[in-house]
Amino acid sequence: MDSKPSLSLSQISGVEGGSFQADWLILCAVIVLLMQAGFMCLESGLVREKNSINVAVKNLADLMISVASFWIIGFSVMFGATIFGLFGVGQLMPDFGVSDSLAAFFVFQAVFCGTATTIVSGAVAERMRFHGYLVSCVCVSALIYPVVGHWVWASGANGLSIGWLEGLGFRDFAGSTVVHSVGGWAALAGCIVLGPRLGRFRKDGRVRDIQPSNLTLAYLGTFILFFGWFGFNCGSTFKATGEIAPIAINTLLGGCFGGLSSILVSSLRTGIPDPRSIANGLLGGLVGITASGSMIDPRAAALIGAIAGVVAVYSDEWLVRLRIDDAVGAISVHGFCGAWGTIAFALFIRTDELAPGMSRWEFLAVQVFGVVVTFGFVFGGVFVLLRGLGRFIQLRVDPETERLGLNVAEHNASSRLLDLAVSMDAAARMRKLEPSCKVRSEYGTAIGDLIDSYNQMIDHICEDQTALAEATKRAEALTAILDDSPNEIAIVHADTGQVLSLNRGARVNLQRDEDEFSELTFDCLFNTEFGEFQKFRLSAFDDQAGFTQQLATAVRKDGTTYPASICVQHAEFLGYQVLVVLTVDMTSQVELKERLHAAEKMEAVGQLAAGIAHEINTPLQCMSGNVEFLQSVQQNLQDTLRLVAEGVSDEQALHDITEKLSSDRWSRLLGESDAAIEDTQKSIGRVVQIIGAMRVLSHPGQAGKTNTSINGILRDSAAISRGRWKYAAQMDFDLCDSEPSVACHANELSQVFCNLFVNAADSIEEKNEKVPESGLGSIFVSSSIEQDGVLIKVRDSGVGMSESVRRRCFEQFYTTKPVGKGTGQGLSIAYQIIVGRHGGNIEITSEEGVGTEFQIWIPMDAPDDACDGATKTNAGQTNDATSLAAV
Repeated sequence: MDSKPSLSLSQISGVEGGSFQADWLILCAVIVLLMQAGFMCLESGLVREKNSINVAVKNLADLMISVASFWIIGFSVMFGATIFGLFGVGQLMPDFGVSDSLAAFFVFQAVFCGTATTIVSGAVAERMRFHGYLVSCVCVSALIYPVVGHWVWASGANGLSIGWLEGLGFRDFAGSTVVHSVGGWAALAGCIVLGPRLGRFRKDGRVRDIQPSNLTLAYLGTFILFFGWFGFNCGSTFKATGEIAPIAINTLLGGCFGGLSSILVSSLRTGIPDPRSIANGLLGGLVGITASGSMIDPRAAALIGAIAGVVAVYSDEWLVRLRIDDAVGAISVHGFCGAWGTIAFALFIRTDELAPGMSRWEFLAVQVFGVVVTFGFVFGGVFVLLRGLGRFIQLRVDPETERLGLNVAEHNASSRLLDLAVSMDAAARMRKLEPSCKVRSEYGTAIGDLIDSYNQMIDHICEDQTALAEATKRAEALTAILDDSPNEIAIVHADTGQVLSLNRGARVNLQRDEDEFSELTFDCLFNTEFGEFQKFRLSAFDDQAGFTQQLATAVRKDGTTYPASICVQHAEFLGYQVLVVLTVDMTSQVELKERLHAAEKMEAVGQLAAGIAHEINTPLQCMSGNVEFLQSVQQNLQDTLRLVAEGVSDEQALHDITEKLSSDRWSRLLGESDAAIEDTQKSIGRVVQIIGAMRVLSHPGQAGKTNTSINGILRDSAAISRGRWKYAAQMDFDLCDSEPSVACHANELSQVFCNLFVNAADSIEEKNEKVPESGLGSIFVSSSIEQDGVLIKVRDSGVGMSESVRRRCFEQFYTTKPVGKGTGQGLSIAYQIIVGRHGGNIEITSEEGVGTEFQIWIPMDAPDDACDGATKTNAGQTNDATSLAAV
């Protein structure tokens, strides 16, 4: 190229007819070139971190490719001698040494070509192979863009060639269609051929929002593009003229109003101003105003920009509905907004700027036609080219590469943050984390601190995994043990009662299979005193206790039942709040209990036998003495009567008989005979009473209850046990005058009262041993009618109980008596008889050194076996004796 002196702005107008101003074009070209940095920042910030380097490399590479392709062939196709207005022909790889202004014009047009080409890179980001993208850049910059440019701008170089659209009157000042729509429609074809990114559109129709990696960087790119757009539009005058200021004003207003309208629309649609929509709305306003230049007034520029911002937002949403995945919104911003700007140019152009002889509506028709033709050529051409290229080279990366990220896969370029992201992605897909998932740390940076935290998390997870594996082994072993347990274990839902699991013992005894669990409930397996499961759940846990024990009836599949003890514990199982029900088959225990009950009864009879024998022996001895006396009286009477019967005539003998019969001794003998007979009758009655009471006590009982006088049972019990208490205490009665009768098992109540009387005597004797001067103790027995029942009180003046003894006295086999004197079953059986068998309650008040009082309440009209089913005891059989009521 020949060296020429530099020309000032005032001198350049004469070069090549004054159509170009070289230094102005170079200045604007440099500003437009800066837009490449803006596109790089915008697109790198809007994609994910793992693809940001790949996008940046593509932006630089497509600039180099587009400039090279445009110089080799594109400039000739665009500005060469026209062939029917379709494309130009001229020198390949031209030499601009003959004209500085033409060289500046090439530089300006080359960066325009680079802008059109780089638009594609953002739309197809994160899935297109680098080498395939370079080939597509060659096609766009060498053929697609120059052909459309020739249609519209062929006359721009020398004014001799005119493209066919330009000949129709189509106008595009700075490239809303020629540059931006060409890039947008090429991007649309690329997105359709490549398809969406992995995971963007789900099979169920939902759309996954892929979040930008760096919105700050994206906004920096937006500012750079905004700045570069002034070079883009103002440079399209080719020289510094008075048009520059109006063009700059329209550019500024179009971009700002585009951004404002997108803020409004996104806020109305989602309730928040979406950052991505705001940036794209501003760029859409700039694209929309690019076609008009200074040929519209500022009001129109603001309106065109505002509508373009709306178009950018809604066209992007429409593409998503069509399942077209544009990574950065390039199709909406450049394709749709470019089309809108080109058409809006005809709507808002000043009348004096219309071509001679062309009306506004004719101009509008030409603009719409040009937009449609451009779309058809660019979209169809790029679509066919990419389809054809796809037969020879792989355009899209494989799924694994896409998941890994194109930074590493395509360029082996990484960063600590990317390493961390890749490691985290790999870890997320591993069934078991390993120490190899950790990332090499970087000291002194925020990313290094984040990596350190991640590595620590990996260490903790690995430790937890090891602990979990060990816990799993223990759990499996424990599960095997529980499954093999002879006890029955059921797990039921705490709210619904549905059976979630049964161990083998429960399945066998209850005759249930695993496939029946979904249909089984707690009520199907157990009958409790509460009836329904919900009542059981609400009533069985006093004061929100975590554990309870119940007697229940277990129900097998065939309908047979067996007595069971169920221990219930709150727990969490597979994410549910559950009740763990440990069931013990009580059949053998119930049988043993009945035998123990009978043995206790026989033990009581045995313990009373000596006293009873003594009580019977006393009246028998009395009766024996009376009989001997009556026998002697009878003998005297028989002798006297025999003499009278023989008819003794001797006066002396008669006188002696008369004297004998009228003597005081004979009168006293007859009187003593009456007393002896009466005493014998009383003795016989006493024996009969004792034998009758013994018969009641030792009677095996009946299935149902019978109405019996409580006072009578108390008297009989006192009679039976009299031999055990008469030497220790005096018993006083204050019994109800109405002689109340209750439906009861008389023999069982008699056993209870005998036990209480004997215990009272033992307590008094123990006190006498400690305090010999205490003397004869007292036992006070009373009965009264209270609350539809009979209240019986048995109070003694014995040694009393401590609080710890009082709380445990109803536990089975618990006794404070020496070995051989007590079995610890008496009060336990008494509790079962009063509470379980008769639906009553029993309370104890006691003071050490003063005595003990039992208060027994029995309902008069309790139904038969009112509480035989299940009685409640708290964990560990801790019965508070101050309140032992039936439940």
